[in-house]
Amino acid sequence: MSYPFDLELARERREDLLREARERRIARALRKARRSVREARRDVTRELDGVEVTWGLAEDEPAVADLLELNSLPRWVAFEERFIVAQKNGKVLGAVRYRMESKRLLLGLLVVDPWAGEERMALALYRGAGDLARETGAREVIASVSQADYPGLAGYRRRGRGSRLDVTRGSGAGGWQRLLVMFGALSIPHYRAFRS
Repeated sequence: MSYPFDLELARERREDLLREARERRIARALRKARRSVREARRDVTRELDGVEVTWGLAEDEPAVADLLELNSLPRWVAFEERFIVAQKNGKVLGAVRYRMESKRLLLGLLVVDPWAGEERMALALYRGAGDLARETGAREVIASVSQADYPGLAGYRRRGRGSRLDVTRGSGAGGWQRLLVMFGALSIPHYRAFRS
């Protein structure tokens, strides 16, 4: 003897199995996409080897002006502002505008040669800016917010209206702090976690 409840239970079970299968397919596709993004980032970091990031000098200004013109910006900005430049084989391929404040390096406009690869050069510039700031004794680097999260890919943390890189953090942090920074977690006080 068949009960209508048995059919309803069978339908619910079937729907649950189909939903689980869909979730597994989505999770598999997500894992595959994350893996390909990780591999692409590894390729980008391998390609950064020949790129040298330095403070912009007076002889770099015409090349920066050409980059600005390629990116539909006025050339005169290159002669009025200061830039950090990324060079490969002596040719300027990217630049980011900077300003120094007390113990801070503020990064602004990013211009890159379109044929050199924007993501590659942006990563090189933002990482190199952190190294240059460390050399000058600055405590943090603040990059203005952009549509593409290049500072985030270079290790900067999003805070308020900009992304910040604490250049003093890498050397003095303990093991747990390094682990939390590596996973991008904020330090959490555990003594209040379970209070009501």
